[in-house]
Amino acid sequence: MTNEAEMGPDEDAAAAAAAAGEGRGLAVHVVLVRQLPGASLIVPLAGQAAVDLHSESGAADEETVRSLLDSSLLVDTGEDMSPSVVEELRRLPVPALFRASPWLRRCRALVLENGRMALGAVRIAYRTGRGLRMESADLTGE
Repeated sequence: MTNEAEMGPDEDAAAAAAAAGEGRGLAVHVVLVRQLPGASLIVPLAGQAAVDLHSESGAADEETVRSLLDSSLLVDTGEDMSPSVVEELRRLPVPALFRASPWLRRCRALVLENGRMALGAVRIAYRTGRGLRMESADLTGE
């Protein structure tokens, strides 16, 4: 997995983000976001502003795009992620808000609740300092 935090919203960054997965086998760009309790809004892990992933009103402002890019990772197959999980992540729809941005249009949103997201028979977990990991869906502890 590669952190895309150093990339800013410009044409070179979009090209670099698209090319970052080349030669790695199966890979997908994801943006880690937290679901706000009782709301349809999310907050990027590297941001404070709540956004609506399903907004059809056009592209997000530059600050929002930057916080979403700062919350992005390239997930590829390896020790911590199986090919079947990466393929499931690739099948997630690209949110409307991301489709409206040239820098996010190939990204999927990982909407985390309490640091986890159910994905088929596994749970994807994110912890600061540990990164993104797969765990069995029946696990409830750390």
